Amino acid sequence: MDVRTRLCFEISRRLIARRPPAVRTVDYGAYDRWRQESLARSWEGFSDTLVAGKDVLDFGCGDGQLSYFLEGKGPNTITGVDIDAEAIARAQHNNTTGRARFVVGSTDGLPFDDESFDTIVAFDCMEHVMDALAIMREWRRVLRPGGHAVLEWFPFKGPWGPHMESLIPIPWAHVIFGERAMFGAAAAIYDLPEFVPRHWDLDESGRKKPNKWKQWLSFREQGYVNELDIAGLRKLASAAGLSIARFEKRSFGGSGLRRGIGSALMGLPWIGEYFLMYTRIELVRPVAGTRH
Repeated sequence: MDVRTRLCFEISRRLIARRPPAVRTVDYGAYDRWRQESLARSWEGFSDTLVAGKDVLDFGCGDGQLSYFLEGKGPNTITGVDIDAEAIARAQHNNTTGRARFVVGSTDGLPFDDESFDTIVAFDCMEHVMDALAIMREWRRVLRPGGHAVLEWFPFKGPWGPHMESLIPIPWAHVIFGERAMFGAAAAIYDLPEFVPRHWDLDESGRKKPNKWKQWLSFREQGYVNELDIAGLRKLASAAGLSIARFEKRSFGGSGLRRGIGSALMGLPWIGEYFLMYTRIELVRPVAGTRH
């Protein structure tokens, strides 16, 4: 290991030893319950009028928790789409009401006709879309004029942008150490006997999967996070023909003091985005004859 990788590894190893993993990361049942509660809290930042009486697409629906939650908001129809066929199978298995439908998607495009939906909901997934412009263009295609795409998005520059905290529990590790050091340290930590595998690290028989972290040296190679920042997202939305009706930034949670500090840091020029935890965004497909 080089110096950066060794330092990232040693700090991560010590932090992991002091902090047992959250129950939701090792028990899928606990994760499912947490996910439902988390999505319900996330939706509190948006209006029910975005889905009530509307044809809704849950983009990146995973196991369908958000679709099930939004069923209670009175949509006309709700459709979940995800490229993960196993997740779609779980969503269909848990679809007790039958009101939602779930479809396996593709990275090549959305399997829906033009102007099929009034609202697209995309929570916790935009950061994982590797060709964001192509997807935003697809959103515009399947939205009806005046329709909304509603996002909860975690920009890459934030403290946990890489989504690697189970192995590298160091905020801003991508800024401090760089991606090569992070991937090298993650590969070494994964093989430690004391590392507790998460439920996504286990195969169907409950055995720990082979160490996938050894095959990557960069986020681009990994293909899991797109490194998109705020300026980039704004530029892509415009290029896709979508206007931004709302762009709300959120920093640290917790106590009032912690929130105040986060908000102050988030407002700083040049470096403020590094203190941004997540955003709430509403994109709109303009009605013909209007400017975006």
